[in-house]
Amino acid sequence: MFFVLLGFTAAYATVSRGAEPVKEIAWWRKIPLIRHLSSGESAASKTSMPRLRLAVFSGGTGASARAVLQEELLNSREFFVATHDEAVDFTLEGSSIGGRVSGRLLDQKGRQLFERSYAAPGLDENIKALTDDIIYTITGKPGLATSRMVFVSDKSGRKQVYVCNSDGKEVQQLTHDRLAAVAPTISPDASMVAFTSYRSGFPTVHLMDIHSGWEREISDTPGSSAGPAFSPDGSRLALVMSFIGNPEIFVSDLNANTAACISDSFGAPGSPSWHPDGRHIAFSNDDGQGSSLYIVKMPDKEGQPAHFSRWRTGYSHSTDPEWSPDGRQVAFTARIGNQWIVAIKTYPNGTSRIIQRGGAMHPSWSPNGRYLCYTQHGELFVHEITTGSRRSVLKNFGRITEPRWMR
Repeated sequence: MFFVLLGFTAAYATVSRGAEPVKEIAWWRKIPLIRHLSSGESAASKTSMPRLRLAVFSGGTGASARAVLQEELLNSREFFVATHDEAVDFTLEGSSIGGRVSGRLLDQKGRQLFERSYAAPGLDENIKALTDDIIYTITGKPGLATSRMVFVSDKSGRKQVYVCNSDGKEVQQLTHDRLAAVAPTISPDASMVAFTSYRSGFPTVHLMDIHSGWEREISDTPGSSAGPAFSPDGSRLALVMSFIGNPEIFVSDLNANTAACISDSFGAPGSPSWHPDGRHIAFSNDDGQGSSLYIVKMPDKEGQPAHFSRWRTGYSHSTDPEWSPDGRQVAFTARIGNQWIVAIKTYPNGTSRIIQRGGAMHPSWSPNGRYLCYTQHGELFVHEITTGSRRSVLKNFGRITEPRWMR
């Protein structure tokens, strides 16, 4: 059946229940992490990474620009930055005048891979953009220098949404709600944030432009809405809505102002997360005996049924799922006894692996899939998956919860 409420259209279909775990529902209409490299590293670690030489930068601010760029590249741990006259795989030539930066990347044979200029107001901003362009050109994966995180903190006395760089710096408060703002999600281009606001006394999802502060409520339907998550292309939001009675997972098209129910839960669903293919959504559902994870698979064509099924993690209480950028793993929060942990599991089949014990919660993947951020006892950490090393990037900033990295 279809509901038309105050200009907000939603399609909803009831699912017949049976013994099988797979259920069918009608198809809907319509966002310096680790140690520096040092001379003490093994030869094997150096040869396993591309070697990059930074040529001398010309221009009045060339020397400072080169120094900042070298620091960013070392922090990325994607390259061995050559400091002597030795064979390299790539060379970066550049210049900087008045904080503006130009860079030219050459391969081993001197062929130009790109030549770009950066004219943002600040030198650091330009260097970060150049760093990420170098990383993406050479590795094919996004860099983290310009990536951002959103999170919740009670520093002001009430829970509000903040944004910061991936190193925990340049923190900016986004919301100033009189009651609380929680559950933020940042768009893939880091221009928009969706969050749950309690300014009216009950939860509603709002969308905010980070740069202008423009804001609007996602739905004008009755009932509550909460827990938004941006789709990979930023055009849709998955969220929990209750205007049909029981809370369910909906997908809202931000351009068409339509929404559709994609779940038929029998508890309290929440924490939706999109697969990078835009066709699968993971979410948690609490039936009163502990929260479990479920996966919705969308059909290829309109009119075909969609399917959702329980996805077992090996823990009796699992929540906060988030797919890795390559869609091969899911990070989630789980509970062992009275202890919260962060774990990951290979999708669709695999064993769960604990990343951090001792009260770690709310994991979120870095855009390159190499790190997880999470909170532990109100502190924000970044954790390298392969090595297990981690770093506190923000502390003594109230109690931090619910971080989300731009995707």
